[in-house]
Amino acid sequence: GCAIIADAALRAASQGTLRRTIRLLFAGAEEVGIHGGAAYFNAHKGEAHALASESDFGADRIWRFDVRLPDTAVLLKARLAEALAPLGIAPSSQLAGGGADVAQLIGSGVSGVDLQQDGTKYFDLHHTPDDTLDKIDPEQLEQNVQAWAIMLRLAAEAPENLLGPRK
Repeated sequence: GCAIIADAALRAASQGTLRRTIRLLFAGAEEVGIHGGAAYFNAHKGEAHALASESDFGADRIWRFDVRLPDTAVLLKARLAEALAPLGIAPSSQLAGGGADVAQLIGSGVSGVDLQQDGTKYFDLHHTPDDTLDKIDPEQLEQNVQAWAIMLRLAAEAPENLLGPRK
């Protein structure tokens, strides 16, 4: 997840100056108590965050996305749907909740986008000695990073106010 979002942020930023800053969180200690995500939330909960999202489910392809946005940003979901469709990614009607490390932010009212990955084979290798980079399908990883780059770029460039009541 850290490599995916780092590459995606670099790709999004390399297309020109962004309206909003992209901040990356490399949280640790999730499995033993979500300590990294909680520490980030406690340190930064008073700051304005336009949107939160989390990549923490391996590197397989993304097939669906969920959003939690204010009414003022419904067009962002439409732009995401149009831009992600060529990658085989469809919008859903479910509300984004974030992953374990950003759920507190989204629960506090921050907008969110969840890029839902295919987890069919995730637990075959997750946290085993065989959980190594050589097991990752490069094509699926590339689709994943492309999706993240598109989402980050569109969110960072959205003219709409992403702050406000979410649904």
